[in-house]
Amino acid sequence: MDDAGRAGQSGLGVSASDAGRVFHYLLEERAAAPVQKPFLVMGDRSLTWAEADAQTNRWANGLAAAGIGKGDRVLLMFPSGIEHVLIWLGLCKLGAVMVPVNEAYKGAMLRHQVNDAEAALAIVAGRHLPVWADLAHDLPHLRQIAVFDGTAPTDMPWAVSDAADLCSTDPSPQPRIVSGHDPMAIFYTSGTTGPSKGVLYSYAQAWATAEVPAEWCAADDVFYMFLPMFHVGLSQMVGLVLLSGATMVIREKFSASAFWPDVRHYRVTMTILLSTMPNFLMSRPAQADDRDHPLRKVIVIPLPADLAAIQARFGFDVATWFNMTEVSVPIRSNGFTLANATSAGRLRPGITARIVDEFDEPVPVGMTGELVLRADRAWEFSLGYWQNPAKTVESWRNLWFHTGDAFRTDAEGNFYFVDRLNDAIRRRGENISSFEVEREIDSHPAVLESAAVAVPSGIGEDEIKVVATLKPGAKLTPHDLHAHLATRLPAYMVPRFIEITTGELPKTPTGKIVKAALRASGTAAAWSPGANP
Repeated sequence: MDDAGRAGQSGLGVSASDAGRVFHYLLEERAAAPVQKPFLVMGDRSLTWAEADAQTNRWANGLAAAGIGKGDRVLLMFPSGIEHVLIWLGLCKLGAVMVPVNEAYKGAMLRHQVNDAEAALAIVAGRHLPVWADLAHDLPHLRQIAVFDGTAPTDMPWAVSDAADLCSTDPSPQPRIVSGHDPMAIFYTSGTTGPSKGVLYSYAQAWATAEVPAEWCAADDVFYMFLPMFHVGLSQMVGLVLLSGATMVIREKFSASAFWPDVRHYRVTMTILLSTMPNFLMSRPAQADDRDHPLRKVIVIPLPADLAAIQARFGFDVATWFNMTEVSVPIRSNGFTLANATSAGRLRPGITARIVDEFDEPVPVGMTGELVLRADRAWEFSLGYWQNPAKTVESWRNLWFHTGDAFRTDAEGNFYFVDRLNDAIRRRGENISSFEVEREIDSHPAVLESAAVAVPSGIGEDEIKVVATLKPGAKLTPHDLHAHLATRLPAYMVPRFIEITTGELPKTPTGKIVKAALRASGTAAAWSPGANP
């Protein structure tokens, strides 16, 4: 057993009558129910709770036979789908630590994550083997690759097997050796300003993160899941379905063209939309039957500027929240009753928060500062950054978790995201939220997504540069966008430099816009209305 296992091992079994904030024990309880229903559905494949539990036991027994035990890290790099859920839960039953890898990773980013995790086994889709082979002599801890859905080259320096061989024919359960405070996974952050940090994620944190959406989900709901499973969305979305007793329909990745056909075919009643997904749905031609569907509940993060138009067109109710990998949905809306069109919501029960200045002193209501958090129940926030104690201590200074996000509150206790602290802009004596500028840019019907960044003004402080990408077939000039913003923003927030592009903005493999690259590219290619707009 290694350090990850020792860190959380209780030495005691978990009561069979209590899931103990551990999802695979809840699955076992669901599997024992006399009446079964679909739990996981993808394409023509459907598994009940009992069938899924038996399959996870087979994976657990096969992995155990391969030498995997409590605390061992196992890398996963293969497509989202039912098997991803089953293998994750199989690892959980052994107390092993899942380390999901973004399928876009290669080169230095892949090398960093694999070496940082110090895993001996990786389960990898056949199509990704070339990028692993490129690092053949740079991964000293890796001993074995199990190939998922593919054939491995014979000249790889590791023991290579078929991942199917890790799935035993034995469906018998493993002994209960896991508790809520044990580490369940290492989720790597995007690393926009440095190497990715591994967030050590406990079973109790996964449970707490799923409790909020589970309160909004009924047993007869059908939840549509297309988020990448190398994110916390895996445990959160599967967890909300387990907690509520609902059914999950899975698609490998989001598709605007397949969205409504899937909703209608599978009778989907609930889902989640992130980032530009609502824009992609709105960019498709309006149809007479846009409101003729069973989808009634949608979690939207963040709330888009054209929220009212989206709801008017499609007719679903909206909930929202604020979360990050290190915490567990500390702020959420009152279900599908929003306080307003911009707030992330209020604190959930069991969370204490402050908005503080650079010295960690609270700021008055309405003032902007950094959001810092605590949880009442143990283990509901991350266990720290894997093999990075300095960053763990830094994030928990003064015994508060520092989110790195600027927020403000109002007199009613609603929380408003302002910006990432590193992305704030100072112009003409005013602090400017890039997020608020981007909301107004994105309100233009031609814009798909945008980013606002600070660039040098030449006379001190910053100027604002924005880069916007357009929806397919849309047309918009920088001059027209500037005129649009001039009617919606204070003069000091109207950008000086504007770039319009049909290409995708630079992003990390986890989909976050790399604003450092936009800042570094300067303003030579940007349109400007003049030296003194």
